[in-house]
Amino acid sequence: MNFRKYTFSISMFVICLSIHAQQSNNAIFKSDAFSIFPDHITQGRFEAKVLSSTAMTSNYKSPEADKYSPDIQFKFSINSRDNEMMPNMDHTVTIQPVDGKFITDVEFGKQLNALKQTDKHVNLPENTLWTVRLDMRKVLASFEKDGYYTLYNGEKQAKSDFKGVYIAGSSAPLSWDFVNLYNKQELELKDNNGDGIFETTLTMNSKSNQKTTDDKWMLTKDLSALPHYSSDFPVSDAIYNLSLEEMLRAVEPDSTFRTGKEWSGVWTRDISYSIILSMAHMQPQVAKYSLIRKVKNNRIIQDTGTGGAYPVSTDRMIWAFDAWELYKVTGDKNWLLYAFDVIRNSIEDDMKNAYNPVTGLVKGESSFLDWREQTYPLWMQPVDIYNSENLGTNAVHYQANTVLALMAESLNDKVNYTKYKTQAETIKTGINKYLWMGDKGYYGQFLYGRNNLILSPRAEALGEALSILFGIADADGHVHETEHQLIRHIAQQMGISEKDYQSIEAMFVANTDAAYKILEVETTATDEELKKAYRKMAVKYHPDKVHYLGEDVQKGAHEKFQKVNEAWEAIKKQRGIV
Repeated sequence: MNFRKYTFSISMFVICLSIHAQQSNNAIFKSDAFSIFPDHITQGRFEAKVLSSTAMTSNYKSPEADKYSPDIQFKFSINSRDNEMMPNMDHTVTIQPVDGKFITDVEFGKQLNALKQTDKHVNLPENTLWTVRLDMRKVLASFEKDGYYTLYNGEKQAKSDFKGVYIAGSSAPLSWDFVNLYNKQELELKDNNGDGIFETTLTMNSKSNQKTTDDKWMLTKDLSALPHYSSDFPVSDAIYNLSLEEMLRAVEPDSTFRTGKEWSGVWTRDISYSIILSMAHMQPQVAKYSLIRKVKNNRIIQDTGTGGAYPVSTDRMIWAFDAWELYKVTGDKNWLLYAFDVIRNSIEDDMKNAYNPVTGLVKGESSFLDWREQTYPLWMQPVDIYNSENLGTNAVHYQANTVLALMAESLNDKVNYTKYKTQAETIKTGINKYLWMGDKGYYGQFLYGRNNLILSPRAEALGEALSILFGIADADGHVHETEHQLIRHIAQQMGISEKDYQSIEAMFVANTDAAYKILEVETTATDEELKKAYRKMAVKYHPDKVHYLGEDVQKGAHEKFQKVNEAWEAIKKQRGIV
């Protein structure tokens, strides 16, 4: 995954909420990589300490902090817009300075590939002066001849509206934040001698530009309007408040959610997954404005990806799940009507362009892991990625069709309810038929291949998680040994007792002693012991105890309560207990 964007610390908060102190050394959670204690977190020689619910300190230093590759990825921008070449097409160069200086010549709109083989462990020397000379003569000639220059996407850049040309990139002081390039004076190239060659000289690998990790945090934002949380664990309290402050800092003046510190604007998948985590409840208005920003021509906008996005990328439909979440929070009927129309138009387009009637699956690259180097073999071209059928993207489309059916049901539209419910089931069937690996106990990453599709056995964390979250991975009463080991490991990390584990397991896995395990008693227990155990478990899982929580939690409680009652009835019938 490309960690160029904001990621909420709320994921760590969820971990802290879901686990209990259990080890004798008072660790809440422990792994080979890091350990969480009630008031601090350790990772090797590094430690983060909680001073209070609104303050923390840390001595963490990223192992990447001292690395600065001489391989530079960059592109140019007219008027602070990403408009030189198509998305994911960049210039590359290996800076090999002589006497601390290096010069690169590039022509606007013509991709430069000038990478050299170097020792990957050797950094670019500090304070290297890199001069970039950009040939803009074709652009300027077009300005003089036609009054405009035609950009790669067919848009016309008027001469009268030309305000400057900038350089963007991944290595400081470069930035991919196109919108704010004009705020960094050194990133603007100038034609000082009028020959059509625009230049700038940058100091690369400067100490002043090195990325560092804050060594302390103290709350500065007012959180009084947001839900308050407190627990027995200071670390979860502090991380919760840090997450809320981070969320507030990411809200732009126009009440939309900024993608990241160096990435302005709203990105479809980023805002969508943020809304799934908490934004619909925490900031419904910001969520609404952000979702609307990702609609054009009454259809969901697909973020950039391999080959310039749609239809190679088709995961924009995650927008649908968030629109439904927002409706459940606000109950806004006008929003329901608007979202229904947008989702339906988008799905209908996909049915024509990306749905495979043979497998029942949807074509398109991985959701979120959309940088091809991280996900796909090097031989796969954009057309191959388009023809692949990815787990996470199909889980997204299953849920989008399910949401559309639920919206149709809310609008008393029986025809569309049936249509999209059927389509969702088709995708679900395809996922379980073609992507599930029974011998391994998990789903493969994607179907791929030019002539005959085969299944990649690599696991995809997001796709696996969405398959569980959206109910695609149905429990069939059979648990593969790999699954069994994983579930037991998770239960141990969460501090769930062996009795509780066996009780919950028996609710879902067929077993002759299941009824007794659900009640957490031995088969040799007396009738009185059984009655006492039933009353105890009925109280433990009674739905009234979680009536104030979300519908998913309430549904789970109802299901467990029902299992307890069914177990008791089975035992009563077996033993003839009145």
